[in-house]
Amino acid sequence: MSDIAVKLENISKFYKLYNEPKDRLKEALHPLGKKYHRKFYALNNINLEVRKGEIIGIVGRNGSGKSTLLKIISGVIQPSSGKVEVRGNVSALLDLGAGFNPDFTGIQNIYFSGTMMGFSRQEMKEKMDDIVTFADIGDFIHQPLKTYSSGMKARLGFALAINMDPEILIVDEVLAVGDDLFRRKCYAKMEEFFNSPCTVFFVSHSINTINEICSRAILIDRGELIIKGPPKLVTIHYQKYLFARPKNAADIRNEIIQLNKEMEKKINFAANKEKVETKPAPKEKESTRIDEQKQESKQKAFYVTNFIPKSTVVTKNYDVDIYDIQIRTLDGKKVNMLVMNEEYVYSFKIKFNIDAVEVATGSPFKNEKGFVITNAHLKNNYIEKVTRGSVYLIEWNFKCILLPGTYYTNASVGANIKSDFKLLARIVDAYVFKVQPIKNLHYEGLVHCYQYPKVKKIQPPGA
Repeated sequence: MSDIAVKLENISKFYKLYNEPKDRLKEALHPLGKKYHRKFYALNNINLEVRKGEIIGIVGRNGSGKSTLLKIISGVIQPSSGKVEVRGNVSALLDLGAGFNPDFTGIQNIYFSGTMMGFSRQEMKEKMDDIVTFADIGDFIHQPLKTYSSGMKARLGFALAINMDPEILIVDEVLAVGDDLFRRKCYAKMEEFFNSPCTVFFVSHSINTINEICSRAILIDRGELIIKGPPKLVTIHYQKYLFARPKNAADIRNEIIQLNKEMEKKINFAANKEKVETKPAPKEKESTRIDEQKQESKQKAFYVTNFIPKSTVVTKNYDVDIYDIQIRTLDGKKVNMLVMNEEYVYSFKIKFNIDAVEVATGSPFKNEKGFVITNAHLKNNYIEKVTRGSVYLIEWNFKCILLPGTYYTNASVGANIKSDFKLLARIVDAYVFKVQPIKNLHYEGLVHCYQYPKVKKIQPPGA
């Protein structure tokens, strides 16, 4: 029992619904206790055990009860029935900025919120620099909150919540705050929690993200927990239910509930993070239409000086320096605003202040949530031996098939140290670039495969 962070037993939360406002008063004054209300169950008989360090993904339609569940775990509201056990201090990223006093300055609100969370003034003073630096709202931190924009309030709320050293973190789809660079800063901070002993409850409509980061997932529907298990299993059934025809939805829901009952007999609650491997698609010859599109494009790649990452993290385990990281056009022009279907060169330099053997490098491309889209490795053709003082230029040619959006790159180098491959140095979020939007291009996902659907009517079989 000592490794349980949160335990929910038969948790229900209902609200009294009245046909007319006066019915509330009539019920309160009725001498025989006549009921004029009907119960609406936001949650109904939820049972869940979450071990320390687990990352629990929560999926479900809007209005299914996800937020109510999180508010009960965080102590914002109390259940109508059932028992809640929470072991560890909780920080909740729910309604960012909720509970702030509009007449207080940012600094005063930090102290005020910390007091409400049970922290002393001295403890909050020690955390103050980290909170203020992360929020990055400048001199507004000393101004009344009523002068803030909604984005500034959200930034302050996020900075406060994630710097309270929580043992249990609750995240309810609130990471879309601020500009591109600040959002990446938020996701980078969240990655630290996802890779720490912290227990995380993560609500997201992004199936990809749930599958990537969570150790388990649960599906909430109409206030009931209808399935829990490995993320991919849960999300597959969620999507099946979500996109079912109305006449089939009830049957599919019952199938999911039955599957969950069968799984509960043999499910292993150990938190093993599922990793999904994706194989690269075979390279195919581009169509003439793509070439025509490329020729007709009037967009050009260019460089924006102040568009640099705010979430860069440098690791230097050995005396090795990675520097001069950039993306260039084929004619050598440095760029960070790219055009789809154009070719570029990603490069960085490495200075070795040590001797090393069997040296390999890596350079993943990621989206702003840290999802690795591709990673170019220099392992099959590693450098057999490098000597102290030598400098190497690492270059990767690539074609930009990424869809419009903001992306980040890493640069890393490792080597064989005493018969064991070790990371020498790495820069996370070393370079940021954008792929420019294309007019009238409707897209979804991460990459553009240049698919052009064709529709034609055909005769049915046997006609």
